[in-house]
Amino acid sequence: MDKYIGMDAHSSICVFSVVDKNGTEVSQAKIATNGLLLIEYIRSIKGVKKLVFEECELSAWLFETLHGEVDELIVCNPTRNQQYKKAKTDKLDAQNLARLLRGGFLTPVYHDGSKTEHLRALMSGYQDIADTGVSIKNRYKSLFRKAGLPARGSKVYGDESLLEDLPRPDQRFVGHSFYRLLEALEKEREQYVTAIKTLGRTFPEIKLLKTIPGIGDIQAAKIVSQVISAQRFKDKHKFWSYCGLVRHRMESGGHVYGSRRGWGNRILKCVFKMAAKSVLTGENELRAYYDELRAKGTSDKSARSAVSRKLAAIALGILKTRRPYDETLILRRAEQAG
Repeated sequence: MDKYIGMDAHSSICVFSVVDKNGTEVSQAKIATNGLLLIEYIRSIKGVKKLVFEECELSAWLFETLHGEVDELIVCNPTRNQQYKKAKTDKLDAQNLARLLRGGFLTPVYHDGSKTEHLRALMSGYQDIADTGVSIKNRYKSLFRKAGLPARGSKVYGDESLLEDLPRPDQRFVGHSFYRLLEALEKEREQYVTAIKTLGRTFPEIKLLKTIPGIGDIQAAKIVSQVISAQRFKDKHKFWSYCGLVRHRMESGGHVYGSRRGWGNRILKCVFKMAAKSVLTGENELRAYYDELRAKGTSDKSARSAVSRKLAAIALGILKTRRPYDETLILRRAEQAG
């Protein structure tokens, strides 16, 4: 008999709810977040076991620990389940997940337990360092703006003596503190870059992606760590949607009443947007493609978005075919622009 197991996972405890094929809860439990104890509980459940839990910081570890203990495991996207969380308790969350799994209403988040997920963990740490650095830089610059002093460009981050222009001692104290933090973060970032390049040598697809204009070591590693398996995307349109590079038309009763941007992977969206910005500063086929769109009357914003989608399509094609970038194919068919 099929058993649908919903698990609400936390760092200290995991709450389980098990329902049968009729939707009747047949078991519930609270288990300490310990691999051996979780496996023991899962093994105590008889029948065909289908397990679900939401994507969280424990997801990769839970997947590696439990995927061999069940017949089917789904890691679902929590943002798709908000409407079901009217009352928030761990027990209700587990029950809802089990019943949604039984009804086939869950949207899975891709996990495969491969070494690519280890690269994803490394890239997540790198992204945290980068995001923290951006936050501190913004606060650092604001010290100058509040004092009515110019603070344009990146030069301000490399010259600590500029802090002496701040009129108040408290502002100078805070500024020197931020400056030391930025120096420390830059050293940490450089160590991450070294580690990423070292691990990246074990992924031949990273080397292939680096043949694309605007894509370097870090951006290629980001793509590989987020995509994991290109085969899970049926075509470039599905990939564009996953990357948040397209808008979805809203239609009802034959009437179109606008469009909206659906959920997208913000890391990949940033990669392809920044790569597009980079390639448009040079002379290459992608720049020629942009110029062709502009000559046809396409707005600058739309043309840049088209280049971003083109880069995403190229990256997906390289990951699927395992062949390097070939610029002679860029303008072969205009409809491939998206």
